[in-house]
Amino acid sequence: MTAIHHILYQLHVTDQAVTQLFEKGLGISLTRYELLQVLLKEAPCNQIQVQNALKIDQAALTRHFKILEEKGYVSRTRNPKNQREILVDVTDFAKEQLITAPPSHHLAVKEQMEGVLSEEESITLQTLLDKLVVGLENLAIEKD
Repeated sequence: MTAIHHILYQLHVTDQAVTQLFEKGLGISLTRYELLQVLLKEAPCNQIQVQNALKIDQAALTRHFKILEEKGYVSRTRNPKNQREILVDVTDFAKEQLITAPPSHHLAVKEQMEGVLSEEESITLQTLLDKLVVGLENLAIEKD
């Protein structure tokens, strides 16, 4: 049986490859890309909804939003019903770049990524990763 530390290291190597692919191939981090995908489904929404969906801390989320706002992908406004709350929405530019007229190289990279695993392999991997995350989160760690 393969040692768990080897599997976890392979996940680390995979994460590095994915990070590099997204930043060099698509010009955006995977986290920001996924953040935009959540917003495309849920926006306008408050930052807490996005934070819960992505399991990301508030400070990191604020940094990501700031970068996305500077690049014209998101807009942030105060909720008129609750001035303490910030609502986040995707801009028309983001919708164009992600849905209606994505750059051709983005489509090519995404098509190649989707061809790496079969549909069945993708489902199996997702199931296993979900199980691994839940299992690791529920570990009882006792220090001597």
